Amino acid sequence: MLLQDSSGMTLVMLAAAGGHDDLLRVLIRKGAKVNGRQKNGTTALIHAAEKNFLTTVAILLEAGAYVNMQQSSGETALMKACKRGNSDIVRLMIESGADCNILSKHQNSALHFAKQCNNVLVYEQLKSHLETLSRVAEDTIRDYFEARLVLLEPVFPIACHRLCEGPDFSTDFNYKPPQNVPEGSGILLFIFHANFFGKEVVARLCGPCSVQAVVLNDKFQLPVFLVSLVHMTN
Repeated sequence: MLLQDSSGMTLVMLAAAGGHDDLLRVLIRKGAKVNGRQKNGTTALIHAAEKNFLTTVAILLEAGAYVNMQQSSGETALMKACKRGNSDIVRLMIESGADCNILSKHQNSALHFAKQCNNVLVYEQLKSHLETLSRVAEDTIRDYFEARLVLLEPVFPIACHRLCEGPDFSTDFNYKPPQNVPEGSGILLFIFHANFFGKEVVARLCGPCSVQAVVLNDKFQLPVFLVSLVHMTN
């Protein structure tokens, strides 16, 4: 069920923008789609976050709302929550896999908006989450490869993509290696499967994987396993 007015607003969006939670629950129960988009890309979740409705955001996320969708301006629901300084909504978004490193049309991140609006609590919340992601990623790589691999530096920020938000994900890879590259070093792309449990993040590199293909610079990339890495270094 997807009814829209001339502006592209659906009943779900109208309910979300007005904080009408009871109506929203009825619409969802009747099969209304929660991920419809207006012409400018705005979703019900973005409306709810922008209007600062915590319970409305929670209802939409529980119903499967896509947390990383962007408006034509490039802004996400997380960015809207950062502007409003609502740490509870930000926490819900993070726990639902929101990507803190998405950039708006003007190349601003959620962290930028939190800092710009002087939301110290939200800024520290995001910063702590990003630090946790980096630490978990490094620990997971170190544990998996043991002493066979040393991480020098990340070449782009960790990006989060929820598998329920569709099969395709892309990110810009703009990196120029330094002129003096240490011998034996190179660039590896790691794909983590992670679960978010409040402030705790659990990630793994090996095991069943839903990723079917990775394309980098228009070339399909083969997965790097521990055995192949051993062969490479021998």
